[in-house]
This record gives sequence, structure tokens and C-alpha cells, in this order.
Amino acid sequence: MASTTCEKAPPTDMQHVDSMATDTVENVDINEQIVQHLMTTGQEVGMTWHSVFAVISMMFCYNSYVMTLVIPPAILSYINTDLGPDPSYTWITVSWNLGGAIFVTVAGRLSDIFGRRYFMIAGSLLLVVGSIICATGQTIGQMIAGGAIFGAGSGLLEVVFGAVQEVVPNKYRAIFVGLFDASSIVAEIMPLVSWVIISNTNNWRICYYVMIGFQSLSFVFLFFFYHPPTFADKQALHGKSPMQLLRAFDWLGLFLFITGCTLFILGLSWGGTTHPWTSAATLAPIIIGFITIVALGFYEAYTDIKEPLFPPRLFKAVRQFTIPIIVMAVGGMQYYSSATLWTRLSQLLYASDEISKGLYAEVIPLGSVVGGILVVFSKRIGHQRWQVFFAVSLQTACIGIMSTCTLDNAPKSIVLSFFISVCATINILNCMILIGFGIIYQEDIGTAAGLAGTSRLLAGAVAVAIFSNVTNGKYASSLAPAVAANLAPFNLSAATVKQLTAAAKLGTAAAFSAIPGVTPAIEAAAVLGNKQAYLQGAHLSYEVALAFGLCGCIAALFIPSVDVRKWTAQTVAVQQADRHALEEKTGQTVV
Repeated sequence: MASTTCEKAPPTDMQHVDSMATDTVENVDINEQIVQHLMTTGQEVGMTWHSVFAVISMMFCYNSYVMTLVIPPAILSYINTDLGPDPSYTWITVSWNLGGAIFVTVAGRLSDIFGRRYFMIAGSLLLVVGSIICATGQTIGQMIAGGAIFGAGSGLLEVVFGAVQEVVPNKYRAIFVGLFDASSIVAEIMPLVSWVIISNTNNWRICYYVMIGFQSLSFVFLFFFYHPPTFADKQALHGKSPMQLLRAFDWLGLFLFITGCTLFILGLSWGGTTHPWTSAATLAPIIIGFITIVALGFYEAYTDIKEPLFPPRLFKAVRQFTIPIIVMAVGGMQYYSSATLWTRLSQLLYASDEISKGLYAEVIPLGSVVGGILVVFSKRIGHQRWQVFFAVSLQTACIGIMSTCTLDNAPKSIVLSFFISVCATINILNCMILIGFGIIYQEDIGTAAGLAGTSRLLAGAVAVAIFSNVTNGKYASSLAPAVAANLAPFNLSAATVKQLTAAAKLGTAAAFSAIPGVTPAIEAAAVLGNKQAYLQGAHLSYEVALAFGLCGCIAALFIPSVDVRKWTAQTVAVQQADRHALEEKTGQTVV
């Protein structure tokens, strides 16, 4: 009869686990506990064809959801012109961040308990559904709904950052996380491809049909090649049925989390646009949402929950886990806000046609790919704390300089935006590796990746909402004076100036042609005033972003570098085929 080998799993009694974690902090250095667990968890199977194809399938998933992140913002103004104009059109992208931030936590926690395969398959299907809704959408509201579904699907797939670390040997984690992000070049070129499509067809819907095709291919790869440990494998360790686990799950915490996040982001997005900042419609959801999130923290920390949404034991590893999450959140704020702001800024100030709009839209994605390539060498370089600190510091400096960008110096803005993206990626990916190595039990890696994704995406959603409102608010107050100042030499009536201001804001030839007596010189003056007004709004946003970057620099000083002993040869989540082969070779049942 075959013998059985199984790795030590975390106890299922959560109070006991958190008690152990507390004892660890007090009696034994927590880093030593993490090192010991890494040395005894998983199997030494090396890189096999099954693990390679599992990584490739996850790369397809990653590209699928990155497409939903980069394509809509790149063509957002074109969609709004066609289906709008609607002041809520920015929610097409904000809803992605909100949905992703919520569902990545759910997927991370539940996939640790029940297995990851079907959560990722569900996420892949949701992306296809979202693309179909957007491709056939006739209103901005429908596009926002599609964006929310994108966010939900992307949230389920966001756990790939944890999954890719557990399917390869620990010593290769940095290499594959870097390659994983660099592989997104397929998705990152899509803003340019999208504008080429629009330039040749005048049909933005084709961009979504392209996404449908790629996402369908991603689903096929995932279905056939990704076979991580199943629920039966996990049940062999914890011995509980699905119903027992579902009853023990922290459903109240999940409700508080979804409610708090939704209300908080809604309030931020409404402020200064749909409703005044001082109105009850804006302040009430912000305050209630914030209080709910704070209450959730106390509830998770001090309530006896068997399967908490946010296991307190993770946060007890302050330097290894909590601080990297904070630094990553700052990176998320800088990256997503810059991506949204740069797209609008470059299209309005520098681009002259659809192709140039696509080229400018590639600046941020190209920086992300380069950042991923650099992270491939993170292990060889070592000193991850200083890698992250340097990246956050350079990023913050570039953001500060962007507040001085001008209409006549596009190269300066391009270079600065590129480095902002490179540095944000180095920060986020290195912190993701640190978080993967910063948990006591590797069985929590999905939860850890989920929390990391939540911090990044939720902070990104907050940043997009804040910076969009800051930009739009300053732009709105500056537009009329800027246009009027440029039109002063033409001695136009106040009514005509008002019409030209509205036409400049729309930015269409039809809007100007509808105004009698408008010459090319008058139109150019009004357009210039519109650009000057938006530039003032962008400057203010970059100045606000600078403050967040400085907080990130301080936090980065407190994270540790990766202990070299953690680069072990073990694979935490062995693919099913490799597990069966190992069982045949050793005559042991591997769990």
C-alpha cells in the first residue's frame, strides 16, 4: 500500500492560527517562520511542460483583462462623442477599477479555500460577456455596465499574480512575474491598434470584437492547460465539506467590504461633477463608506470568525506583508491615474490625428512592459527594498516635473510619463513578490494576492476619481477665461464668445461650423484656450499626486528585501499531471 506525504497546512481553526501568528511575532522572528515553511512546502518538480503551459494560459488571461484596462481609456473620448456626450462617461473606466478591487479579494480568499481553476474560468467568461455588452452598447450607461463586468472578471483573474508564483519553483518567482508582466505587450499595443482601426473604419466597436476573439482564445487555453490543486486536494488537508466552509465564511465581512468600497468610490466620483462637493449626495456616501470600511477593519480584527475575509494573521507580518501592500497601493494610485490623465492630456494637447493618438496612448503601456523586463532581474540585483525605494522616488520626481508640462514640449511629457509607468511597474511587481514571500503559510497566497490587488485597484479607483475631479474642476473654472482671453483681439460679442467656448469644449468641427462668422483664426484661438484650460487642470492633478508619491517614498524605506533563503526549489502548487507523475515515481500519494 502506497504511503502518503502531505505538507503542513495551516490549521483550520482561525482563532488558533491567529494565536500562533501572535506567538510567532513575540517569540520567534516571523521571517524565520516564513523561511522554514517555504523550505518544507510543496515539491521539487522543477519547470515541466505542464507548468510552462499553465503559465502561458495565465499569460493569455492577463492579456485578456489588460485589454479591458487599456483599450476603453484610449478611445474613451471617441466613445463619448458617439454615444454622448455624457458627463458620467469616465465611469466606463472607474467601474472597472471598482469591480476589480472588490472581486479580486473574493476570488483570492475563496480560491484558497476551494481551488483556483473555476474562479479563473469564470473570470475569463465574464470578460467575454463584458466585451459583447460593450460591442453592442447604445448608451453610456450600457458601456458602464460592460465596464463593471470587465472589472468583476478582471478581479477574478487578478489572482494570477499569486497563481503564477505558486506554479513555478520559488527560486524563479521574480523571473516569471517579470516575464508575466512583459508578456502583456500583446495587450499593451492595443491602444495603437484601436486607433488604427478607428482611423480606417470609423467604428470603435471593432475594438471590442477583437477583445472577444482574444478572450475566447484565453478561455480555451485556461480550460485545457491550467490544472492546479483541486478542492479534493485541499479537502484532504482540512477535512471539511463545501457546505461547512461556506457556512464558516465571513459573509458579513464581504457585505461590509462591498458596501463600503462602493459608497466611498461613488461619493468621490460624484463630487464636483454630478453633485457639488459640499452636497449631501456627495458627502453622505463618502462618509458612510469610509466608516463602513473602518468598521470592517475592527470587525475582522476583534471578532471570532472561522474563515475571515481578511485573515488578521497576514497583517501581523507588518514589514513583510502590510507595508508592501501600502507601497503597492501608492503605485496603483500613480499608475492608473497617470494612465487616465495622460490619455486625455496627450490626445487633446499633442495628437494631430487618430494614429498619433494611438502612438501617444502607447507611452504608459510601453513603460509597463519595460518595467516587467527589468523585474526579471530583480533576484539577480537583490536589495528589493532599494529597488522599490528608487522606483517610487523617481516616479514621484517625474510626477512633480509633469506639473510643469507645456503645450510645445511633447517629448518632455512623453519621457516623463514613460518613466512614471516604468517605475510604477517595478514598484508593484517587486511588492507582489515580497508579499508572496511575506506570508507565514503559502496556502494563503491567493488571499495575499487578492488583498494586494484590492489595495492597488481600489487605490487606483480612488486616484482616478480624485484626479479626474481635480482636473475637470480646474478645467471647468479656467475654460471660459482662457477662451475669452484668446478671443479678445477679435472683438466678438459676449454671446459669440460663449458659443465658441462651448464649441471648444466639445472639440468637433460640427460645433464650430454651427456658429456664424467663425474663421479658421477664431477657431484656432478658441481651441488653444481649451488646451490651456485643460493644461491648468492637469498641472493641479500632478501636484496632488506628488503628495501621495512622497508618502510612498517614506513607506518604501520600511519594507525588507527578500531573504535569499526563500529562493527555494519547491513548487507550492504542483499541476495535476506533474503530481500524478511524482506519485508514480515515488509510490507515495502527494497531497
